[in-house]
Amino acid sequence: MEDQLREEIAGDLLSHCFIVGTQENQRKKYYEVLNNEEEFRRIFDAVGYEMILHKNLKVVQLKNKRGQGRVELKKYESILLLLLRMLYLEKRESLESTQENIILRVEELIEEYDKLQLPRKLDQDMLTKAVRTFRKYHLALPLDKLNDVSARLLIFPSVMLALPDALIEEAYEQTKEQLTRYEEVG
Repeated sequence: MEDQLREEIAGDLLSHCFIVGTQENQRKKYYEVLNNEEEFRRIFDAVGYEMILHKNLKVVQLKNKRGQGRVELKKYESILLLLLRMLYLEKRESLESTQENIILRVEELIEEYDKLQLPRKLDQDMLTKAVRTFRKYHLALPLDKLNDVSARLLIFPSVMLALPDALIEEAYEQTKEQLTRYEEVG
């Protein structure tokens, strides 16, 4: 394996957490990791990281073994990420199973966000900042300028891995408990 490519791949994983093999500009890196999996595992293991290869999603993920270095999303970024994940799953089920990346319109995201009836409305600034973060970590890519509801977002399969299922389950249970308490008081 070429040293320069190996360094580039290691840097990408350390900076972006994911390499998405369904993306044209990342495909070569994905297959390089796939073909040299054990070598990459040794490299990252030595510095305290676990490299996880999700072959079904064509995604390479890097996780710190001690839980350090996690990206702390703002509350509304987390909400938008959960909505992206939900929309990704819905569209994935309704489309051919061979389609890996999902395209959605900003309008669809706004509709789902509005259903939550949150105190803060989804404005242009919030959307732009969140999508910038999602792009940095290879979760989503804007295909158009985000100043129109018809703008499109390309959602990568890595969106399924950004928030562990255990955290989502825990948040769901906590929310359910809170709602039950409110209902009992009301």
